[in-house]
Amino acid sequence: MATQLTRYRVKGTTAADGTATITGTNVARGKIHSIFCDVGALDDTADITVTTPDDVITQTILNLTNQATDVTVRPLILATLNTGAALTATGNIYKEFAVMSRLRVAVAQGGAAKDFVIDVYVEEY
Repeated sequence: MATQLTRYRVKGTTAADGTATITGTNVARGKIHSIFCDVGALDDTADITVTTPDDVITQTILNLTNQATDVTVRPLILATLNTGAALTATGNIYKEFAVMSRLRVAVAQGGAAKDFVIDVYVEEY
């Protein structure tokens, strides 16, 4: 089965109180490959969260605190057995996030009127 890497870009500007919440317009379908956070001029106290607001249970895919520099992250989720228990071998086992949702980016403590760009790369089938 052929796959492709699709970029979902969420751009925003913080409000006077240093916060922003932006929900992308397109639905991402696949596995999260990586997330590039271009923090722009955000204050070095900025907290950045990426979630899936359309899922029955919202997933938190990324949760950065006091992010002062641009960063690329490959977020993973703890794999579980069908009982809900963590799948382990010699340690925990992690897998890619599966998504079928728009992506929401929230920024807190980012400073007033600061621009940022979050690119989420999704491996689609």
